[in-house]
Amino acid sequence: MPASTPDTRYAKPAPMPRVTDKQLDHLKRHGYVVVPRFLSPRELKQAHRGMLQYFPSPEELAATPHRYSAMMDNADFLQLEFPFDEQVFNHQALHPRVLDFVERLLGTEEVALSRAALWAKYAGFGEFEQPMHVDYEGNTLVVPRDDGDYRQVNVILYYSDVDEMLGPTEVLSQEHTRDDLLWPPFRSREEWPAFYEKATPILAKAGDMLIFSMRTFHRATAITADIGVRFTQHLVFRSRTHGFQGHELWSSHGEKHELATFLTKASPKQREALGFPKVGDPYWNDATLAGVKRRYTKMDLRPYR
Repeated sequence: MPASTPDTRYAKPAPMPRVTDKQLDHLKRHGYVVVPRFLSPRELKQAHRGMLQYFPSPEELAATPHRYSAMMDNADFLQLEFPFDEQVFNHQALHPRVLDFVERLLGTEEVALSRAALWAKYAGFGEFEQPMHVDYEGNTLVVPRDDGDYRQVNVILYYSDVDEMLGPTEVLSQEHTRDDLLWPPFRSREEWPAFYEKATPILAKAGDMLIFSMRTFHRATAITADIGVRFTQHLVFRSRTHGFQGHELWSSHGEKHELATFLTKASPKQREALGFPKVGDPYWNDATLAGVKRRYTKMDLRPYR
């Protein structure tokens, strides 16, 4: 959709409750928390419709498997990365209520989106069982801290129900690993059986959100259902203050039309989380305002003046 066309499909949703302080306290204590019904019914409907623009329904896949044979040859990695043609997923990646809880958790407004990916997993296609692990190797060259603005925050938004047979994510409370030095980052069942015995499976409903720390051991489990799919969106956030952390520099995608479309319609706070200069930053002067206006002709630059 051209940047100049009003996008009424993704109008501002009705207000929903923010992530509570009690939920954030659970996250700090255990390293994870589930926020039920985080997405509104309208947001969830838009997301599900958007997923079907990229991936088949499980019924369609079962009825016409040869149509999707090339895609399913690598079913373990059916992932799409930000920015997305379906603008709903760009908005969900920088959801105002997600940014709100990340700011409160890190204690700073200087937050950045490190990664955003869509993931489809189908019953009968792919081997999804994983060992217990932490994700930090792709997000920092050191080891993660879990305090203040050193935190890195993982988020999973669920766009379909995930029961015992659809490969629920298992998480291990940090009460069992508080003093662990996190190396090695992968822990086998044979060598660390207690990690598996004490883990909690996350049985989620569509619209729920799982938040977990970069220091939290977790794993994907096998899908045992005969038919079905789990549609999810995976996000990582960090503080902009610490440049030794992070997965992506979004300016490397600056030539993509879908990113320009999103930036044109995004709020200043959403833009900042992608690396856009803040309102009031000394970067902004008459020349840069004129240049950015030429680049994004429909962007409202009044806040930056």
